[in-house]
Amino acid sequence: MEEVKTTEKKNLKKKWKNKIKLMTAVCLIALLSLGGTLAYMTDYELAKNKFTVGRVDFNLYESKWDGELPDGSYATPPNASPSDASPSDAWGIWEAEDMYAGKVIPKNPAIKNNSKNDAYLRMTVKVPVADVITADEYGILENDGEIAETELFTYEVNEGTGMKLMSVLSEDGYRIYEYGYTGDGEEEIPVPAGHDIPPLFDAVIFANVIGGQIDENTEFIDVDFKAIQSGGFDSPEEAWKAYENQSVK
Repeated sequence: MEEVKTTEKKNLKKKWKNKIKLMTAVCLIALLSLGGTLAYMTDYELAKNKFTVGRVDFNLYESKWDGELPDGSYATPPNASPSDASPSDAWGIWEAEDMYAGKVIPKNPAIKNNSKNDAYLRMTVKVPVADVITADEYGILENDGEIAETELFTYEVNEGTGMKLMSVLSEDGYRIYEYGYTGDGEEEIPVPAGHDIPPLFDAVIFANVIGGQIDENTEFIDVDFKAIQSGGFDSPEEAWKAYENQSVK
C-alpha cells in the first residue's frame, strides 16, 4: 500500500513539473512576441514540448560581379579551373580594376531569403558623388562645361524584382537609394521564406568624367541590405522602428 502511494506521488510530481515547463514556455513566447526588438522568430511545438528557433537569414549575392550564388558558393568563371573558383575570379571585379569614362561594369545584386521565416527587407544602393565636369555620349560638355555635383555611377532598375524605391538621401559624398520589398505592389510586405529576389539591376555605368578629375582611390558603388522578422509586428513601420531600436549605435 505504501508503495502505491509513493508511485502516485511521483506521477503527480512529474505532471506538475511538465505543467511548469509548459507554462514557462508559453510565457517566453509572449515575451518574444511583445518585445519587438529581437530579430528572431520562435515556433513552439506542443507535441514535442520543445522550441524550434528560426533566424532571419538573407544572402546578398552578385553572380556577375563576384560569381557568388544564392547559397553563398561561387560559380566558376569561363577561364578558370574548377579548383580556382573564388570571389577574386569573378567578372565584375576584373572590369572594375581598369575604369574609364562611360565603362559598363557587370554588377547584379540579388537577394535570397534563406530563412524559415518571412521577413521585411530593405536594400540600399550607395552611389559616390563628386563635383566634376562631364560630357554626354557624343563628347559634348554638359552644364556648359561647369563643375556640377555628379553621381559617379548610374544603373537601370530591372522590372519585376518586387522592389520599390522608398527614399533618396544625400550624405557624406554619397547618394543613398533605399528600396523596400512590395512584391511589385504599392505597400511594403514581407519576403516569403525561401524566396529569391531577382537582381535589382544588371550593370553600372561609370560617369563620362573629363580626364584627370578622378583619382584611383575613388569609391565604388556599394549595395547593402537589412532585414527583420515580420511576425510579431502589426506593420512594416513598427518592425523597422524595432530594428532601429535594437541596432548598435
